[in-house]
Amino acid sequence: MRSTYPAKAYAEVIDKHNLALDLSPEQSAAIAEGREISLSEKQIESITDQLTAQAGIDSFLNATCKELLPFSSSLFVINDRLWKMMDRKIWDCRKMLAMTTIPLCTWDHDCETTRNPKGARRWPIKSNSMDIDLGPKPVLKIQGEGGDFSGFIEQSHLTARKWGIPDTRRLLPNYVFESLRIEANLDRAVLEIHPSPRDELDYDFSDNARVFFEHGFLVHVPGEDVTLQVGKRKPTQMAGDVLLLVGKRFDGDDDSNLELLVDIWLKAFEKRMASVK
Repeated sequence: MRSTYPAKAYAEVIDKHNLALDLSPEQSAAIAEGREISLSEKQIESITDQLTAQAGIDSFLNATCKELLPFSSSLFVINDRLWKMMDRKIWDCRKMLAMTTIPLCTWDHDCETTRNPKGARRWPIKSNSMDIDLGPKPVLKIQGEGGDFSGFIEQSHLTARKWGIPDTRRLLPNYVFESLRIEANLDRAVLEIHPSPRDELDYDFSDNARVFFEHGFLVHVPGEDVTLQVGKRKPTQMAGDVLLLVGKRFDGDDDSNLELLVDIWLKAFEKRMASVK
């Protein structure tokens, strides 16, 4: 989670939404001079309360969630059957691979380096959508294109397709590009914003754990409350525990005001979810 932002980020959000903010003399001076400043938890809560009061918290969440687009997402399903499948991994067999990923992540020989020994390649994020309904039957819906985990494949099969030459038979995660639709009922969900990386999850063939930590959230929900539709197949109910990660990737300082708005949205989502029980 980013703790400080350029003064212009706060100034743009405050001016755009006509907010009142009780700044200290030091903070006022920082804004006047264009320096980075850090707001207290109470000040962030004040911004969140004012923004959600203008149109209602649910309207704010649904309107502003479009600022998250396009987003990264990883659906992890934890159950005994999948843990047995992880025994086939040639590395980190105690870490669970994602069932689906946005963006698509695949193995690429050209990506193998000392910093990326597994050769994981993250493809560009395609356009996607997220809808949140926090009414009597709260639900989160995600739709987009990404990777569907289809077990493991021998490296030699992948290289034979590309170069037609023999290669090692080591097993690699096999993610297939598909359209994805995830629907999660939230009445039993546990929400965590800015989730820390989890030791039991394999982020190598997923977007980076840092993306979800800095500007994202995790929903922990029973598998029977989640359905996944891949391509034109029928929706499938998950089994076990589900950890659904959603995050927004930023690649430069030019988006600092948008980063701030996303973090305010996360605080509002946390506040609203506290009343969903």
